[in-house]
Order: sequence, then C-alpha cells, then structure tokens
Amino acid sequence: MAAGSAARVTLAGLHLSTGYLLALGVTLAVEVPVVAAFYPGRRRRMAVVCAAATTVTHLLLVFGFPRILPRAISPLWFGEAFATLGEAGAYWIADRQVGRALVASAVANTCSYGVGLLLLW
Repeated sequence: MAAGSAARVTLAGLHLSTGYLLALGVTLAVEVPVVAAFYPGRRRRMAVVCAAATTVTHLLLVFGFPRILPRAISPLWFGEAFATLGEAGAYWIADRQVGRALVASAVANTCSYGVGLLLLW
C-alpha cells in the first residue's frame, strides 16, 4: 500500500474505507448497549438484532441514500429518520412491543448521532 493511502475492504461490491468502518464501529458501540438496556432479560437477543439492523441502515444511509435522493433532500436527516423507524421495526418484530421499540431506537440513534458530532467537533 502506498504511503498515505487508506486501507479498504470490499463487501458485496462496496469498497469500505477504514474511516467508514470506524464510523460503523462507533455507531455499533453506542447503539447496541443502549438498545440492550431497554430489554432486560432479552439483552443478548436484542443486541444481535440491533447490530444487524444498525449495520443495514448505516450502509443505506452512507451508500444508498446519497445516490437515490434528490439534492433537495438531505440524506443525513432522511437517513436518520429512516434508520430510527427501520431499526424500531426490527425491534418490534423481535419483541412485539411497538412503544418500547420506538423509544429504544430513538434514544440509541440520538446517542450515536450525538457521539458522532462530538467526535467530529
């Protein structure tokens, strides 16, 4: 690898930089324990559900939405709303408690967004 070039991982045709993988790792490190805390007695199962759902929505937010949304729509705000609702849907499927799913997802996404802002600041 040439000096100054970033390492990349290819997954299903996507070239993921180490910066992206770090961002995903921080997101998972924040959101998984937050969601798990909302589900005493089912923490391990919901942690796995959270990790899977968050990975999917994160990939869509970073790679999908910027390519398909009109320029007038912010991929960040649209993507965060989509992530919150999509992840809540995954929690609801796993646990069948819609209120808890929405709150857990909203709190987890707010926390990870806040940590992201702090790290970029």
